[in-house]
Amino acid sequence: MQLEILKETIRSLLSNKLRTFLSMLGIIIGVGAVMTIISIGDGARAEINNTVSSLGSNIIMVSSQAYSRFAAQPLEFQDAINIQNMVPGVQNATGVLNSNLTVERDGKTTSASVFGVFPNFFDIMNLEIAYGRRIDESDAEQLRSTVVVGYNIADKIFGRQDVVGERINVIQSGSSGSRKISFEVVGVIKKTGSRLLFNVDNMVIIPHNVADTRLFHMNGRTSQLFVSAVDEKSADLATMGVDFYLYRKFQDEDKYNILSQDAILEAVNQITGIMNVILVGIAAISLVVGGIGIMNIMLVSVKERTREIGIKMAIGATRRRILLEFLVESVILTIVAGIIGMILGGLLSSLIAYFGRAFGLNALITWKSIVLSFGISAAIGLFFGIYPANQASKLSPVEALRYE
Repeated sequence: MQLEILKETIRSLLSNKLRTFLSMLGIIIGVGAVMTIISIGDGARAEINNTVSSLGSNIIMVSSQAYSRFAAQPLEFQDAINIQNMVPGVQNATGVLNSNLTVERDGKTTSASVFGVFPNFFDIMNLEIAYGRRIDESDAEQLRSTVVVGYNIADKIFGRQDVVGERINVIQSGSSGSRKISFEVVGVIKKTGSRLLFNVDNMVIIPHNVADTRLFHMNGRTSQLFVSAVDEKSADLATMGVDFYLYRKFQDEDKYNILSQDAILEAVNQITGIMNVILVGIAAISLVVGGIGIMNIMLVSVKERTREIGIKMAIGATRRRILLEFLVESVILTIVAGIIGMILGGLLSSLIAYFGRAFGLNALITWKSIVLSFGISAAIGLFFGIYPANQASKLSPVEALRYE
């Protein structure tokens, strides 16, 4: 019986191919969109997780609400020194001055993320040098105007990587206009990508006191501290120690914020999860529209096949069989549309994964997106097919046979 229903359903769908395709179109687009959005969300989550996890789980970031040159009790570079020397489990700590500024050489300009830090910043962020050297303690002690630049900065400004010994200008804008501050390039970082949500390839790294006196003018104050624990096992101990130190300094836990890598990952996963739900919800509108379209087509089909339904009932077909026949037709219609949508969504996701890397986009096709897309297709067919199938099963055989 089930095989007969299946054959009858396929025959009915193939009898009007254009109408069948048009009724499937909304589901195809909706499922393709849902799968692509889920894949992009999963890809973004995986990319960020890999980026943050590449440093291990022993990095701690501290920010202060009291970041101002006029603050009575600000966060200072000296705090980084104290934390490194006094807090158990801490290996390295640095203050961080950071701003997006323009760098220039011979008329070529690009935007850069300029960092003023201690030399141990390279150890904390696990940065490798491709050419030249890091900034070191002697650069800070002698107030040398030296910089280490990221891969993209060297490429955009000089068109090559080995630029050690060249000079580069950082452009600082103010109320009195802009001025160029010249620095000597002493090192170039290997192509790295993102670390702790910063693009290392766009960094310009300067000794902390040089950056302070020549660019930021914060008199030893800082907006952030980056701290690394001795190892992953010591991360919790180091975090508690940093918290204790800062509470003693500020006497108010609302004046500072401590963020571990685990907290960053949790926050990122929450944000991407919420964005996924919102975007999938938007894409699901097309699925609902497609489902309504299928319901309308099925109602038209019931109307057109009224006499056929009457004949089937007259020769012994039960109401249950009629209901099942139309319900199976609706489900098959949406499942086939869903499979086509999944194929298109998979192709689009693959194209995004292949070509989107240059723009920071990634898409990851997972079993979750496949199962969810397939399940949505079947559920829509079932939900929007119940009413037409029920209408068909309720037809009176006598009235149906009289229908012209």
